[in-house]
Amino acid sequence: MKRFLMFAVSCTAMVALALPALAQTPKGGKAPAPAGKAGEGKQGSVKEKTFDFEGDVVEAQFLRPDQGVAEVVRLDEGPSLIKDRTDFVDEILKSAEDL
Repeated sequence: MKRFLMFAVSCTAMVALALPALAQTPKGGKAPAPAGKAGEGKQGSVKEKTFDFEGDVVEAQFLRPDQGVAEVVRLDEGPSLIKDRTDFVDEILKSAEDL
């Protein structure tokens, strides 16, 4: 049983690793044309669009803060007078009794 389980897991891993390779297009070839919608007479006719960015001017400025970096020296803080409450069981029971 253990051998069968290891065989099944290894076969599943090999198939999972091979699936991305099957989805790639062949080198030098075009991607297969998508099938047309149901009811269309022409299948496989794909119009190619080309975008030309030759005449566009792209300008940018380096964005950085206008002011310098300020360093802060923190002094050792004493013990806080504010304590976080961690036990609210009494309040929960009181609100449950009110319902």
